[in-house]
Amino acid sequence: GKRVVVVGRSLVIGKPVSMILLRHNASVTICHSKTLDLAEVTRQADIVICATGRARAFGAEYFTEGQIVLDVGINMDEDGNLCGDADFGSAEAALGDEGAITPVPRGIGGVTTSVLMKHVIEAAQRCGA
Repeated sequence: GKRVVVVGRSLVIGKPVSMILLRHNASVTICHSKTLDLAEVTRQADIVICATGRARAFGAEYFTEGQIVLDVGINMDEDGNLCGDADFGSAEAALGDEGAITPVPRGIGGVTTSVLMKHVIEAAQRCGA
Protein backbone atom coordinates (compact mmCIF):
# COMPACT_ATOMS: atom_id res chain seq x y z
CA GLY A 1 0.00 0.00 0.00
CA LYS A 2 3.01 2.34 0.10
CA ARG A 3 3.40 5.00 -2.59
CA VAL A 4 6.66 4.31 -4.42
CA VAL A 5 8.27 6.45 -7.09
CA VAL A 6 10.85 4.67 -9.24
CA VAL A 7 13.01 7.19 -11.09
CA GLY A 8 14.44 5.20 -13.97
CA ARG A 9 12.85 3.08 -16.67
CA SER A 10 15.67 0.71 -17.57
CA LEU A 11 15.23 -2.98 -18.22
CA VAL A 12 17.89 -3.67 -15.58
CA ILE A 13 16.42 -1.85 -12.55
CA GLY A 14 13.48 0.48 -13.24
CA LYS A 15 10.98 -1.81 -14.91
CA PRO A 16 11.76 -5.03 -12.99
CA VAL A 17 11.72 -3.37 -9.57
CA SER A 18 8.44 -1.66 -10.46
CA MET A 19 6.85 -5.02 -11.29
CA ILE A 20 8.16 -6.57 -8.06
CA LEU A 21 6.73 -3.66 -6.06
CA LEU A 22 3.35 -3.97 -7.78
CA ARG A 23 3.32 -7.67 -6.95
CA HIS A 24 3.76 -6.64 -3.30
CA ASN A 25 0.83 -4.20 -3.46
CA ALA A 26 2.76 -0.94 -3.68
CA SER A 27 1.28 1.92 -5.67
CA VAL A 28 4.06 2.55 -8.17
CA THR A 29 4.80 5.58 -10.30
CA ILE A 30 7.58 5.17 -12.88
CA CYS A 31 9.40 8.37 -13.77
CA HIS A 32 12.54 9.32 -15.65
CA SER A 33 14.86 12.26 -16.16
CA LYS A 34 12.38 13.91 -18.56
CA THR A 35 9.34 13.68 -16.23
CA LEU A 36 7.76 17.11 -15.81
CA ASP A 37 8.06 18.50 -12.26
CA LEU A 38 9.92 15.40 -11.12
CA ALA A 39 10.75 16.91 -7.73
CA GLU A 40 7.04 17.39 -6.98
CA VAL A 41 6.32 13.78 -7.95
CA THR A 42 9.10 12.34 -5.78
CA ARG A 43 8.08 14.43 -2.75
CA GLN A 44 4.64 12.74 -2.79
CA ALA A 45 6.09 9.22 -2.31
CA ASP A 46 6.67 7.17 0.81
CA ILE A 47 9.62 5.47 -0.90
CA VAL A 48 11.80 6.82 -3.72
CA ILE A 49 14.08 4.58 -5.78
CA CYS A 50 16.71 6.50 -7.74
CA ALA A 51 18.03 4.56 -10.72
CA THR A 52 18.89 7.02 -13.50
CA GLY A 53 22.66 6.74 -13.60
CA ARG A 54 23.10 10.50 -13.17
CA ALA A 55 25.65 11.43 -10.50
CA ARG A 56 24.18 13.40 -7.59
CA ALA A 57 21.23 14.52 -9.73
CA PHE A 58 18.73 14.44 -6.86
CA GLY A 59 19.21 17.02 -4.12
CA ALA A 60 17.14 18.06 -1.12
CA GLU A 61 14.36 19.52 -3.28
CA TYR A 62 13.39 16.00 -4.41
CA PHE A 63 12.73 14.65 -0.90
CA THR A 64 10.66 15.29 2.20
CA GLU A 65 10.96 14.35 5.83
CA GLY A 66 10.30 10.72 6.67
CA GLN A 67 10.81 9.20 3.22
CA ILE A 68 12.87 6.12 2.47
CA VAL A 69 15.31 6.61 -0.43
CA LEU A 70 16.93 3.65 -2.15
CA ASP A 71 19.80 4.93 -4.28
CA VAL A 72 20.62 2.32 -6.89
CA GLY A 73 22.84 4.61 -8.98
CA ILE A 74 26.53 3.78 -9.30
CA ASN A 75 28.32 6.78 -10.80
CA MET A 76 31.67 8.53 -10.85
CA ASP A 77 31.59 12.25 -10.12
CA GLU A 78 33.80 14.84 -11.81
CA ASP A 79 36.54 14.17 -9.22
CA GLY A 80 36.52 10.41 -9.88
CA ASN A 81 34.67 9.53 -6.66
CA LEU A 82 32.03 6.80 -6.57
CA CYS A 83 28.61 8.29 -5.82
CA GLY A 84 24.92 7.64 -6.24
CA ASP A 85 22.12 9.36 -8.09
CA ALA A 86 21.15 11.24 -4.92
CA ASP A 87 23.29 13.97 -3.40
CA PHE A 88 23.64 12.00 -0.17
CA GLY A 89 24.36 14.87 2.23
CA SER A 90 21.53 17.16 1.17
CA ALA A 91 19.09 14.27 0.73
CA GLU A 92 19.87 12.88 4.18
CA ALA A 93 19.28 16.29 5.74
CA ALA A 94 15.92 16.66 3.93
CA LEU A 95 14.75 13.23 5.14
CA GLY A 96 15.16 14.13 8.81
CA ASP A 97 15.38 11.69 11.69
CA GLU A 98 12.40 9.62 10.53
CA GLY A 99 13.70 9.03 6.99
CA ALA A 100 16.56 6.96 5.62
CA ILE A 101 18.75 6.73 2.53
CA THR A 102 21.06 3.98 1.29
CA PRO A 103 24.66 5.12 0.84
CA VAL A 104 26.80 4.79 -2.27
CA PRO A 105 29.20 3.07 -1.95
CA ARG A 106 28.37 0.45 0.75
CA GLY A 107 24.68 0.31 -0.11
CA ILE A 108 22.62 -1.52 -2.69
CA GLY A 109 25.51 -1.92 -5.16
CA GLY A 110 27.11 -4.68 -3.11
CA VAL A 111 23.84 -6.61 -2.99
CA THR A 112 23.37 -6.19 -6.75
CA THR A 113 26.89 -7.46 -7.42
CA SER A 114 26.38 -10.48 -5.14
CA VAL A 115 23.10 -11.46 -6.80
CA LEU A 116 24.61 -10.99 -10.26
CA MET A 117 27.56 -13.26 -9.39
CA LYS A 118 25.17 -15.89 -8.01
CA HIS A 119 23.27 -15.85 -11.32
CA VAL A 120 26.48 -16.10 -13.35
CA ILE A 121 27.62 -19.12 -11.32
CA GLU A 122 24.23 -20.83 -11.65
CA ALA A 123 24.19 -20.22 -15.42
CA ALA A 124 27.73 -21.58 -15.78
CA GLN A 125 26.81 -24.70 -13.78
CA ARG A 126 23.76 -25.29 -16.00
CA CYS A 127 25.96 -25.06 -19.09
CA GLY A 128 28.42 -27.56 -17.62
CA ALA A 129 31.23 -25.05 -17.27
